[in-house]
Amino acid sequence: MNGLANSESLYLREASNQPVNWLPWSKDAFEKAKKENKLILVDVGAAWCHWCHVMDEETYSNQEIAKIINENFIAIKVDRDEMPEVDRKLQLIVSEISGESGWPLTVFMTPEGNVFFGGTFFPPEDSYGRIGFKRLLNEILRIWNTERDKILNSAIPLSIKVKTGNEGQLNKDLIESSFSLLTSAYDLEYGGLGKSMKFPHPKVDEFMLAYSAWTGDDLGKKLNNFTLIKMFEGGIFDQVGGGFHRYTTDREWITPHFEKLLIDNAELLEDYYVTYLATGKVEFLEAYNLTYEFIKRDLENSIAFSNSIDADSDGIEGGYYTWTEEEIKDALGQEAELAIKLFGLRKEGGVVEGRKVLRVDLAEAKKLINTDINIILQKLRDLRRRMLEYRQKNRKMPRVDTNSYSYPNYRLAEVLFQSLKIDDGLKIIKNLTPTVSRRLTGGKEGLLEDYASALLASISAYEVTADERYYSLSLELYNKLKDFLGADGFEEPNGELPYGDMPNESANSLAVRGILKLSMLYKIDIKIEKILSKLVNSDPSFVSGLLLSAGSIINGIAHVVIVDEKDDKAEDLHKEAMTTYYPLKVVEKISDDIKDRLDSTLRSMLNDNRGKSRAYICIGNTCSMPIFEKEKIKLLLKTKLS
Repeated sequence: MNGLANSESLYLREASNQPVNWLPWSKDAFEKAKKENKLILVDVGAAWCHWCHVMDEETYSNQEIAKIINENFIAIKVDRDEMPEVDRKLQLIVSEISGESGWPLTVFMTPEGNVFFGGTFFPPEDSYGRIGFKRLLNEILRIWNTERDKILNSAIPLSIKVKTGNEGQLNKDLIESSFSLLTSAYDLEYGGLGKSMKFPHPKVDEFMLAYSAWTGDDLGKKLNNFTLIKMFEGGIFDQVGGGFHRYTTDREWITPHFEKLLIDNAELLEDYYVTYLATGKVEFLEAYNLTYEFIKRDLENSIAFSNSIDADSDGIEGGYYTWTEEEIKDALGQEAELAIKLFGLRKEGGVVEGRKVLRVDLAEAKKLINTDINIILQKLRDLRRRMLEYRQKNRKMPRVDTNSYSYPNYRLAEVLFQSLKIDDGLKIIKNLTPTVSRRLTGGKEGLLEDYASALLASISAYEVTADERYYSLSLELYNKLKDFLGADGFEEPNGELPYGDMPNESANSLAVRGILKLSMLYKIDIKIEKILSKLVNSDPSFVSGLLLSAGSIINGIAHVVIVDEKDDKAEDLHKEAMTTYYPLKVVEKISDDIKDRLDSTLRSMLNDNRGKSRAYICIGNTCSMPIFEKEKIKLLLKTKLS
């Protein structure tokens, strides 16, 4: 047994019985490498990562390979969910050296901790079209022993700064050029970005939706809708149990790697909900509902929500999620033939380990059932329920990483509040304080992503509950967030700029969005436009979250204020404001005793119509006249966009 058995990380604990003498990432491990003048081998992975498990089982469990590592290297294992700041830095450096990134990430470093080579998955012997790890280790040792200067002169220090783009201008040209670049990368046949493997890009989807709202050009909304429908219909969506797998190996969204992450599903929950508000299309509401039900059923734990679910079940990749025709017949009896057609079992592709990945085609379903979309979705829901019962009864569920990390949980809380699942959101933030840790249960100090997502969750809690303690907490979190501000933007304590959506929304984007929302409620002393201008001038697929914030500054952030006069009318106004689409808005329900902190323009208007609950919509320096009918809120917000 190595030094990982007592780790809180599931990924590290899973490797505790491997023959490699693994150490956790620590100062002691690097000092040991220096003292013994040994090269360092770093493995970065996660409990949910299929190929990480394959490399652990085939490569690191190989006794001959373990002997080479133990005698010649200091071996360090890193959980990327525990230490994303380390993972980001190593991914960027390895990508620069070898053009590879992803998990598992295999990194070779000098005894001083400088990176000289890296890649992703390596089999024990030459196979999969890749060099075998045994041969690679021996070649690295040969160079180290005979041509050491080659390694030392090419090695890259971890302290290297991540470069941002040149400072850009926050204007409509930025939004137009960014949208144009995104559309040029858009897959018009299957949706999403690119023509190979597909990851969801929720902030790209939301930026496209916002573009249509800002400009009146429907193209962004059409591209957004097409992508969301294709994902909902594809194998990336768990057609039986709901929720999304991380990515697909093809451009058609058919064949996924089957891991499920809380952070991905939290962001896609937001993606589909926001698009539903903007379009009213029931397909998007159903995708939201099925994903929410999955999160509640499979990820909820006694603390909040678990981090991830593994891809494999009983050693079979996707075995929990894939089907045969015989299994569907066992599950559904007389309706099996309809389900076989609806879920595409006889279509080409989507075969994993001899079993089929399910997918649907809503247009084909309409022809097959010959009815409207609501009845089709209800029929699919009924079949899904019965197949889920069969799956739960007859298969072993993949392992769940029950760690409740702060960042994905607070991101989920924000979405739950915005979609009015208030009790679930409150469960997550019940112990939130101005000092945020990596886990909800405490421990290691939080990173920028933890503080930024906590701020957004706290603001959203204030929006839906009007509870003053969340207003105060948001201000305290903002003051902590300022500690991360460096010369070029928000930085981790080690000086790293956590830059770019990868494809999850970046910590920079979360921080900017949180501060922008708070600026509608409180006078902010950070020049957020200056920070944004340094961050947005890059490939828009990596900064779409920041572009959404930039476009909102340019086109106006909405502040909706409901004055509650205790006449039972305020709740309707409040709910309408919360459930009306606007790219970036803040909703505040107030009583008369806290009006003094409002903007002077709005404060001067509040004395009129006393005694009757009313709403005001403020964008920039302009506020609407009082609104008494909830229908006018939606109408006025839409008008403000045009």
